[in-house]
Amino acid sequence: MNINTAGFGPLNEKHITRIQETLDKSLEEHPRILLLRVDLHLPDEGHADSAVITRFIVSLKEQIKSDLHRKKTSGKRTFPCYLRHIWGREFSQTGKKHYHVALLMNKDNYAYPGNYKPTDGVYPHNLAVMIMEAWVRTLNLVRDDNYRRYYSLVHFPRHCSFHLIKYSADFKEQYQSTMERLSYFAKEYSKDYSDGQRNFGCSQY
Repeated sequence: MNINTAGFGPLNEKHITRIQETLDKSLEEHPRILLLRVDLHLPDEGHADSAVITRFIVSLKEQIKSDLHRKKTSGKRTFPCYLRHIWGREFSQTGKKHYHVALLMNKDNYAYPGNYKPTDGVYPHNLAVMIMEAWVRTLNLVRDDNYRRYYSLVHFPRHCSFHLIKYSADFKEQYQSTMERLSYFAKEYSKDYSDGQRNFGCSQY
């Protein structure tokens, strides 16, 4: 596959292979997938160990499981939903680290992230809010009485979500475009290997 990555600089080919494997496994299980990009930041006084993304994914999976169970018991139709992910750790020009994460899941359950801003001080219950909740739980910030102020540590980029439909007429073009977007996670620029922590990861199965 020829991937147009002119804007990303040198890429790690092993990471490209892992990205493609993760995407293909997701499509095998769910032929209609939602791919959602989010950026996870740390508070000024915060530190993150090498397992922070693992804990974040575990927390989000638990929330999705509970959400689907609640919908099912209320009579709504639900579908199998295995969450897969790709992540990359980067450092800003000031040396502050953050994480880029791609989440892949069954579009038939979650077609869009939903509104991540409150209305009259009340947050809706949707995928975006579950993601923000998972991140603040991961960082142990829920002990704060006003912990939702840390929801802003999760950033949803413009055009952060898109769909990949396996049996659509333009699937090849969709797939190519998706791989070009995901190749961002394999770029070497802005990575730092000096602390011995991982800078990239994917779902293991």
